[in-house]
Amino acid sequence: MSPPRKVIVSVVCALAALALLTLATRGASPSDPVPYEPLPADVKVETVVPNASQLVAMAFTPDGRLLYTERTGKVRVVVNGVLQPGAVMTFPVKTEGERGLLGIAVDPSFAANHYVWVYFTRQPAIPQCSSIENRVVRFTLGDDHQGYDAIGAGCFPVNQFVTIHNGGNLHFGPDGMLYVTVGNNDDVNDHIDPAQSLGSPLGKLHRFIPDVPLGIPGDNPFYSTPGAVQSIYARGLRNSFDFTFDPIGGAIFATENGDDCDDEINRILPGGNYGWRPNYPCDDESPTGPDSASNTLPPLIYWTPSLAPTGITVYTGTAIPEWQGDLFMCSFKDATTALHHFKLNAARTAIVSHTILTNTTTHQRIQCRTDVLAAPDGALYFSEGGGWVNGPIKRLIRKSSFSATTVSPQRLNPASEALLEYTIDLRHIGSLTNTFALTVDMPGALAFLSDAQAAQGTLVKEPHRLRWSGTIPAGERWTATYQLYLTRLLDPYILTNTVRLTAPGATTIVLTPTVIVDGQLTFLPVIQRSP
Repeated sequence: MSPPRKVIVSVVCALAALALLTLATRGASPSDPVPYEPLPADVKVETVVPNASQLVAMAFTPDGRLLYTERTGKVRVVVNGVLQPGAVMTFPVKTEGERGLLGIAVDPSFAANHYVWVYFTRQPAIPQCSSIENRVVRFTLGDDHQGYDAIGAGCFPVNQFVTIHNGGNLHFGPDGMLYVTVGNNDDVNDHIDPAQSLGSPLGKLHRFIPDVPLGIPGDNPFYSTPGAVQSIYARGLRNSFDFTFDPIGGAIFATENGDDCDDEINRILPGGNYGWRPNYPCDDESPTGPDSASNTLPPLIYWTPSLAPTGITVYTGTAIPEWQGDLFMCSFKDATTALHHFKLNAARTAIVSHTILTNTTTHQRIQCRTDVLAAPDGALYFSEGGGWVNGPIKRLIRKSSFSATTVSPQRLNPASEALLEYTIDLRHIGSLTNTFALTVDMPGALAFLSDAQAAQGTLVKEPHRLRWSGTIPAGERWTATYQLYLTRLLDPYILTNTVRLTAPGATTIVLTPTVIVDGQLTFLPVIQRSP
């Protein structure tokens, strides 16, 4: 969640970290700054939570609730865009340095078991006790937005004298296994750095069976290697803050915090070695990028000097189809915090373009400190604050448009005590699925609702009001009809209904179809004009 220990860099150096060389493995170059990219047409920035406290990681439940961790130990929940009061769960965490409540993941069987998994640095039960560890804990999230039955599932050792490089996050893979990153928890360039040692769990990406306690899959790459920690999936990592699964290529993309050199995005494969090791050679800061020693798999991109890459995700939504399959990343450092956008080649093995997103209104770069997440509603959520910094949770979402093209009465001059049928034509001309609410109000003394029909959605019928709600996909057209019983009065009268259509992100539409009951329609004569 933070920059490495050597963080005192000039503003010029920090801005130089946002530069690019067009290589298969891409590195930073002060002479070629990363271009800014305005948001696509009709994509807007919305604030979801105005001031989240020290956010580190986010996750969505299948029923649409947004969970996020506060570094100081609380899990919070956002329901229908509203932050709920109080914490879902509060964990006893150590918060020195980069410690705290770091990771969160929703169980793939959540609909049945309601399990949520977290990763945090544990506060010892007895203050005088020196035993500190990073723990994986599972709890149950109720429908009342409260957590229950927290139980420890596994732990990793922590050097009590070193408060940096704690890793980590946890996510479920498409194979149903639980993956966990663990930092090397060591000083910079320490000669005993554990990232290369298969006998140490530190500086690794691990793969577990999500049981209590955590189980070890027999097909892990080092399961049968003598002396190896059997849960290791990949090694040679210094401090991998976050990772995401590529639904297209099948690999894992992980951010890596280097020292003063070689911050990276790595493409993680089983058994891979990503090169961090004792006395990593940052002193020469060679433009050739990460050294090929230790059987290193080269990164997709690296930065020197560092910018502290953090959250990462592959966009899988439909709201912004031009981004589908693209990679997005946050960077933490004050001078370089931004939301990075990467396009990949067809093989998903190299970056072909790199831009920084800018706000269409302010023309400033969009800031993202700790996490970015593709959401079930099609939006891209990101944290403007995070770590030690409070700030809003925001989302990028495309505006929606609806058109009620007609509200057509069966005839314009009906007789009293008759049934008059109206047809509503509803067309969605936006680019994403959206909910809508349609109401029809009529004067109580003039007409009564007799019947209503709709091809889709839910109808609620009252004597003088019709309420119709539902979800309509992009490009769809639906029809609804309603019938009014026209009351008998002594004189002809004008009957006007009010039809109102509302939807999130769309302009409200109000229509007023009008008929004359027991009257005669009058047409003005056509006036012919000479050319």
